[in-house]
Amino acid sequence: MGKKSAERNVRLEQLRREQKRKERRRALLIYGTSGFVAVVLLVGIIIYSVADTHSKNKTREVGYTAAASSAATAAGCTGTVNDASQGSTHLSTTVSYKASPPSSGSHNLDPLPDGISFYNPASGIPVERAVHNLEHGFIVGWYDKSLPAAQVEKLRSLAANAGPRFIGVPWTRSAFPDGKHFVLTAWDRTQRCTTVSADVIKDFVAKHANPDSTGATWDSPTAPESGAQGGTLDVSADGPLTAQSGATTAT
Repeated sequence: MGKKSAERNVRLEQLRREQKRKERRRALLIYGTSGFVAVVLLVGIIIYSVADTHSKNKTREVGYTAAASSAATAAGCTGTVNDASQGSTHLSTTVSYKASPPSSGSHNLDPLPDGISFYNPASGIPVERAVHNLEHGFIVGWYDKSLPAAQVEKLRSLAANAGPRFIGVPWTRSAFPDGKHFVLTAWDRTQRCTTVSADVIKDFVAKHANPDSTGATWDSPTAPESGAQGGTLDVSADGPLTAQSGATTAT
């Protein structure tokens, strides 16, 4: 082998080694970059997951208030508040509730019946029966004595089309605070309004009727008897029943 041939072989070997070094460097750069991107993505996913969990946990805490919708704001409504649980004992006596109106608490053994969506102010229905409906996953739209007659009639009309889990019930005790004369309650949830709104009722029913464990996991849990039916029409011990559902009136 001549001198030139040997030098050429040496040069070729050097070129091959240099090429391999470049390939290794390129591979390391690609793998390193990919690994870095993967780590960044993983960290981002973890941060998002933690933030999302924290956000969800916050919305399920007692005292948390969900922002009022534009329709709710127009109707003079507050946001929907997660209330502290007041228990769920079944009683046959009158209950003095801390809240006006209550969204949970001890209540009558017999809930209000299915099929009657609205009760007149003179119905004599014990509020304790309506609280039992809340435990069954119903929505109760309470109205006090100060709600204007036109608004009461509007509620009567809307109640007939609000679904089988909505009941309009008069609150015959003290007037509601802060000029909010119409109050929507689900089990451990309350939204207070100045006026009656079809959109607000529809939204509240859609979100909170028959709540399940994924929708209410704060300290005040979902309705213990969610999904259960209403009670009997026997109100002989409670005074006369005058209720209206659509065009149907029962006495």
